Amino acid sequence: MPFPVEKACGTWKRDNYSDNYPQIMEKLGVPADMLQKLQKATFPVGKASLSGDKFTSKYEYMGKTLESTFTLGVQGEEDDPAVGRKRKVTKTMEGDHLVSVYPDHDGSGTPMRISRHFVDDDTIHSDIKVGDLEGWMVSKRC
Repeated sequence: MPFPVEKACGTWKRDNYSDNYPQIMEKLGVPADMLQKLQKATFPVGKASLSGDKFTSKYEYMGKTLESTFTLGVQGEEDDPAVGRKRKVTKTMEGDHLVSVYPDHDGSGTPMRISRHFVDDDTIHSDIKVGDLEGWMVSKRC
């Protein structure tokens, strides 16, 4: 069964992290003060849909409303307000996981892969790989 995209609508808060999560965020170029804000922030997802191979989402992130549409399996571009730049990404479905692959996340050639799946209706587990660092985070519905 594919990742249930529509179930992602709602407000989410990061709940738990791997021990090396701060090192992962540092490798991504996220400043320490921004990391603290991210750990306390909620993330309202107002729209999430999948129609054929078109994935659309609209959400709030760090005070900005972001909306994007991607064709699964085709590289696109998205904004990253945490570090203030655009980045290339390919989104795919791998079984019940929504996967985002960034071939050059930081502009220095560092790849990143995030694989998300629902643990239950109110919990999303995300596996994160940035270069050679691997970790995870859990988000809970508020």
